[in-house]
Amino acid sequence: MAGAIGREFVITRGASALLGLRDVSIEKTAGEINITTGEDSGWQLLLNASSERSITVSFSGISKDSVIRDLVMAGTEVLLLTDVVLTYPIYVTGNTTAATLSGNFRLSGITDTGPYNDAATFDAVLMSSGAMVYTIEAA
Repeated sequence: MAGAIGREFVITRGASALLGLRDVSIEKTAGEINITTGEDSGWQLLLNASSERSITVSFSGISKDSVIRDLVMAGTEVLLLTDVVLTYPIYVTGNTTAATLSGNFRLSGITDTGPYNDAATFDAVLMSSGAMVYTIEAA
């Protein structure tokens, strides 16, 4: 049975992996274009094209360094990250091949949480800016 382990998902910026990741989710959207008119008898009709495509990456983890927070606090000019690569495994009939998604992302924010008697954690969101490149590496 094929499956994937969430901890094998890696987000890198330049040559450095973001530390402390525990949960990562990727949302891919392709906005629809509604072309319904009165002639469609009340049934929705969608154009076979997207109005806009986007990828949103939400991630959280244990705070092990201040890299992400420092990016947000440094000022708006550094919130567009041009060297982000998302790497995760794809399982294909017994073979594991890595896949990457790369492009420009805007770091839209971070939430730091510091419970009184537990590990400090963070939640952050990256939003795609421009075209993305999806590559499946040969097995």
